Amino acid sequence: MSESNLEKNLKALMKEQKLAVLATFHDGEPYTNLVAFVTSDDLKHIFFVTPVATRKYSYLTASRKASMMIDNRSNKESDFKDAMAVNAEGTVLEVEKTDELNSLYLEKHPYLKDFLNSPSSALMRMEVKRYIVASRFQNVVEIDMA
Repeated sequence: MSESNLEKNLKALMKEQKLAVLATFHDGEPYTNLVAFVTSDDLKHIFFVTPVATRKYSYLTASRKASMMIDNRSNKESDFKDAMAVNAEGTVLEVEKTDELNSLYLEKHPYLKDFLNSPSSALMRMEVKRYIVASRFQNVVEIDMA
């Protein structure tokens, strides 16, 4: 896959998929959650919302390191040759809920407006260090975002 096709496919996957698996860490142990996400146009940032009274939030604020898996599998045999899975690795921080960021998030997830606007929810931003893209089951490419 050429670099331009890879970026095009990565952007399409990020736009089409609504949920990601977020992996956080605590005392050396992984912890995973589903999160509704959106990316910046340049793919350097991934945004999601979480209630502050959760393990997810406390683990993120303690270590700030996380990874996310986004994929397009359909649980069919064809996934072994057609599915694409992306692992995003980076650092996560809570950011201010600005009009611009709220609009970006709600454009993809309008049904989560109350969740986003709740004072007990935090808007989180992953600064993506790298993407690891797996396609055609064994074709793996790393994209450094630095």
